Amino acid sequence: MYHTVTDAAIGDIVDTFYSKVRSDGLLGPIFDDAIGDDWASHLTKMKAFWSSVLLASCTYKGSPIIAHLELPRLTHYHFERWLKLWDETAVALFSEEVAAILLQKAQMMGARLLHVISQYHETVLRDTAGAALQTA
Repeated sequence: MYHTVTDAAIGDIVDTFYSKVRSDGLLGPIFDDAIGDDWASHLTKMKAFWSSVLLASCTYKGSPIIAHLELPRLTHYHFERWLKLWDETAVALFSEEVAAILLQKAQMMGARLLHVISQYHETVLRDTAGAALQTA
């Protein structure tokens, strides 16, 4: 059990969490379609992401929002499941205090991503409907 967040601890939670994601009936197919056989690269990227979030390492280079907008439309069900798996993994690997911090960070990120994704799709629908009305 980890009592502090280190790069080794981040590596462990990322590997364990994504193992659960890959076998999950709801999330697994989405990730498999997006990542294919490039899991090693994805895990490396996610370790850098979480290191940047939790340790301020500045090792992550990328845009999580753009990456998630490129996926099929994600809903609150997907984020709820993602958070449940993250929470289970954090509780299993970390002390109660650290697991609570990890869940709080994930909840904030998930809420932000879901908000942006929802706004994006509402805008696309509104623009598509407006264009259809103009051509009718």
